[in-house]
Amino acid sequence: MVTIGSAFTPTDGIIYSASNVKLKIGSNVIPSAGSLHLTESSCVWSCEERNASISIPWPRVGVHAISSVPGEGIFVMLDINLVWPGFYEARPENNGNAHPDEDEPGEDDEGHDSDGSETAMTEMWFQPASAEIVEQIFSAMRECQSLNPGTDVSEDEDYMEAEEDDLQEVGDMRNLQLDDEDKFADAEE
Repeated sequence: MVTIGSAFTPTDGIIYSASNVKLKIGSNVIPSAGSLHLTESSCVWSCEERNASISIPWPRVGVHAISSVPGEGIFVMLDINLVWPGFYEARPENNGNAHPDEDEPGEDDEGHDSDGSETAMTEMWFQPASAEIVEQIFSAMRECQSLNPGTDVSEDEDYMEAEEDDLQEVGDMRNLQLDDEDKFADAEE
């Protein structure tokens, strides 16, 4: 769960910290810079001047990347529609480009039904005052995310055994050769 509250500095499991980092959420730039703390369990941005902070658990971070737009920094995509009163109000129609899709609201994605929860997301940018530390922040984020694998990672032994069984069953298919034109003569185009 994303936690929003008063400014604080985490003390446990800190992997990397940087001060004087601006935060942009969607199209809103928080006017005051804050401190970015990357811990083993979450990404924390805290602003003493505005007495506000946000703590994002790593499993909520779907994507992170180095970005040059709107300035040198880190782009982060959360898998939720964030609401932070006084800072950012989520737009459920967010289309992944930090702008509402005004062309055809409510259109299904490639003909698939959607209940809205599949598209819930928020785009954020962390912009440090010094572009020289962007790579360090990115590397620390990558390390932190590796400590928190997503829910799609399975350690179920049945799953692993099924995978091994499947490999044995398809062993003969590895020798299939496609250079014999007669093998597919009856195939329809």
